[in-house]
Amino acid sequence: MNLAPTVDRGLEIRAQIEQLKEELSLIESTLELAARKGEQIDLEDPDREGRQFLARGTEAIVPVVLTADIIQGTFADGSQAHTKIATAAVGRLAEFYWPTTTWKLLAKSGKAFRIEAAAILGAAAPALITAAIARDKNGIPKSQIKVEWNRAEELPTAN
Repeated sequence: MNLAPTVDRGLEIRAQIEQLKEELSLIESTLELAARKGEQIDLEDPDREGRQFLARGTEAIVPVVLTADIIQGTFADGSQAHTKIATAAVGRLAEFYWPTTTWKLLAKSGKAFRIEAAAILGAAAPALITAAIARDKNGIPKSQIKVEWNRAEELPTAN
C-alpha cells in the first residue's frame, strides 16, 4: 500500500490549517478592535456581565463578546492581592477561596462568584468583587474578548 499520497495530502492540509489559523487570528484581532471602538449592546443573558458588539457580515452577524472584569482565580498567600481580598471579604475569605499555597477561587465562574458574594455578604459584596478583579501590572482590570463563531446567525434575505 502506497501511503505517500495520503501523507502528502495530510501535510498539505496541516499547512493550510496553520495558514488559516493565522488568517483567522488576524480577522479576530480586527473584530476585537472594532468591538472595542464600536457600539456595544447588552448580552442576551441578563445575568451575565459584559457587553457585546454585533459584527455584521454579508450573510451573518457574529457576536463579539466583551466579558466583564475577570475575577482573580488564585493569589499567593500573604501577597498584596491576598491582603486586599481578605480585607474586603470581612473575615469570610474561606467561603470564596480555598487556602493552599495560593488561594483558589471556589466559584466556577465570575458570574457565580458575584452571585455568591451578593448572597453571603449583601451590601459588602461590591467591595469584595472589586478587590478580587484580576489586574495587569498597571492595575488595569483584565477582561476577555471572544469572537463567538458558533453563535453566528444567518441574516434574513431581502424579498
